[in-house]
Amino acid sequence: MPCPPVQQIVEAVERDELPESLQDHIRACQACADVLTALRDESDGLTICVGSLWVKERITCPHPDILLGFVNDGLDPDEKDYIAFHLDTIECPHCQAEVQRLEDLVARGDERRVERAMDDAMRRSAVLLDELRKR
Repeated sequence: MPCPPVQQIVEAVERDELPESLQDHIRACQACADVLTALRDESDGLTICVGSLWVKERITCPHPDILLGFVNDGLDPDEKDYIAFHLDTIECPHCQAEVQRLEDLVARGDERRVERAMDDAMRRSAVLLDELRKR
């Protein structure tokens, strides 16, 4: 049997369905076996942890205004529960650091610095949104 087109092997790997005839050929043909191994290695390298992606891209992170509301105990119970879950269960390092920073500012009673911190957070959010739109 002649070697199948590489595209046929690619499509079979994508579907995770290698027909018996293709499996038989690959067992007998080192070149096609090498193609299959390379494809599987490549696809395994593309596997990512969704949780780490969510943390890295900050997909579930609340806006800094919401975090300030959490620090000031100004959220409704459902919002407060979500923020607590985000901070304590998901353990988002970005939001934990932001909450700590806001708590420190509020504890010092420096309202002007809190407002500046919120303005900075808004600017960072705007920059991030702009970058995401460009992708």
